[in-house]
Amino acid sequence: MKEFLTISSCIFLLLSCTSCYKEVVIFNSDPSDTLELKTILRLNNKDCSFDESSNTLRYSIPSSNIKDFEVLVEFQDYSKVYFNDSLLSNNSLNNFGNIEVNIDYDVLIITNEIANELKLQFTNLPIVQIITHNKIVDEPKVLARLVINYPSIEQDENKSYIGLEYRGETSQSYPKKSFSFCFLNSLFTNDKVSKSIFNLPENSDWWLDAMYVDKSRLRNKTSFDIWKQIEGPKNYGINSYFVELYINSEHQGLYSINELINAESLNLLSDDAVLYKAVDWSGPRFDFYSEDVSTSKYWDGWEQKFPESEDRINWQPLLYLRNIVINGSNNDFTSNIHQMINLDNFTDYYIFLNLASSLDNVAKNNFLTRQSNTDPLCIIPWDMDGSFGLMWNGDYISHTYILSNNLFDRLLDMESGQFKNKLKLRWTSLRGEGLTNDHLMNLFEVNFNYINTSNILQIENNTWNTNINLEEEKIFIQNWLSNRLTFLDDYYLSL
Repeated sequence: MKEFLTISSCIFLLLSCTSCYKEVVIFNSDPSDTLELKTILRLNNKDCSFDESSNTLRYSIPSSNIKDFEVLVEFQDYSKVYFNDSLLSNNSLNNFGNIEVNIDYDVLIITNEIANELKLQFTNLPIVQIITHNKIVDEPKVLARLVINYPSIEQDENKSYIGLEYRGETSQSYPKKSFSFCFLNSLFTNDKVSKSIFNLPENSDWWLDAMYVDKSRLRNKTSFDIWKQIEGPKNYGINSYFVELYINSEHQGLYSINELINAESLNLLSDDAVLYKAVDWSGPRFDFYSEDVSTSKYWDGWEQKFPESEDRINWQPLLYLRNIVINGSNNDFTSNIHQMINLDNFTDYYIFLNLASSLDNVAKNNFLTRQSNTDPLCIIPWDMDGSFGLMWNGDYISHTYILSNNLFDRLLDMESGQFKNKLKLRWTSLRGEGLTNDHLMNLFEVNFNYINTSNILQIENNTWNTNINLEEEKIFIQNWLSNRLTFLDDYYLSL
């Protein structure tokens, strides 16, 4: 009998300890085997993201203020949760009253008579959370889980396994890192699948840009907005969205989530389609010609992105272009260049390059592509953080530079004057439409205002020990752009 009581007492004690252990809210929980974090507070079927260092929860809403915010609330069953001293009802609709961004709301969570005080903040920006067990490196990709919470109440959480790695070369030396990721169909990092986010076309590959050197955090996105307006539907320009990024329970600050340029986004289907990326400053300036063509996916500062290198190496279109630019006579160049490159597209790129004064895009940070062997090569810009008065390293620059390379120099030297005439006409046309000072500044203003609505830049400065001042940046860009346009008007008039 004593033995039975002893066994029963042990079992009761074990069950009691297990129960007590479970009835604890773990705020900075380790990811589960399926890469999920413990729910602290869930609103309208979306988890609030938790930052351990500031002890805050953060949730995305569709505007800067909402009247009589009625929300479905969920939390752990064994807790009591108070919002601004009002007891919340679990798994039920609760009215939070009038909600605004940039205000700290008190949240009290009581579990087993243990009280935890937190702050709940609302933001107008989408929230992206990455959950992983792994240390993130620059290749290979590591397994993680991506959760996107959109501001819209109608849009559900977007969840997927991803393969994640650092991206960029110079940017990896900065404390705030950029990332690239691919969607996965399973827990295996080689099992890629295409998905849509932010209502964009499906793609397997995406990019989270830290924008660390850019003191405005918006030059890259605004540059692509301008490029798309110049090109319209004729040629490809990426889409991007500002987001707040969390990795596990650490707020990383403001990021831009961008499409990656690849064969899928460009719809490259033909066996003769190509996609080359300029990755450094050697060959892409068209300063020298190599007769020894590489048999790998890298050649003189270029990387072949399509076809896949294991399928086929095809440097011939780029070889022909480099040969005619560097070795061709004036007559050969003038007679053949229009068959090799899309002159309308390269005219727009030259105008865009010099409008943005983006030194890093003279050679590297662009793509060359064609759909088939009957199409000329088109050029697509990439990675525009160093633009509109800013160098790639974050230094400010003058508005009086003209950027070029040997390919553009030869186009400008054509005896027929064809390229100069195209530039003059195109610049005059664009200045009467989308490249007015007011219109360009309005594109910047839209992004300035969107970022500035929430307190994300305060978080950014605290997290990364920066001193971002958007008002100062806006004044600088406004003055620089006005002077730049006047300078370029004189330049194109003088051609």
